[in-house]
Amino acid sequence: MGVDFNAVFDKIKEVIIKTIIAVEPHIVTNMKATKHRNACFELYGFDIILDDKLKPWLLEVNVCPSLSSSSPLDK
Repeated sequence: MGVDFNAVFDKIKEVIIKTIIAVEPHIVTNMKATKHRNACFELYGFDIILDDKLKPWLLEVNVCPSLSSSSPLDK
């Protein structure tokens, strides 16, 4: 289809980075409240949609994304 995958993926990464920067104060506050902050992590699930010009749009961020599939289509 002639799509430059790397360029599209770079735009998606840019959306994710800007989103994390926007909530950085909240993340830092939570990290400081954690006793063993050097031995912990938090996983986020980003739902992004591409429009007809392949511009990424953030739909939502899941703080506790499911790591399992619930349907054969997911698998």
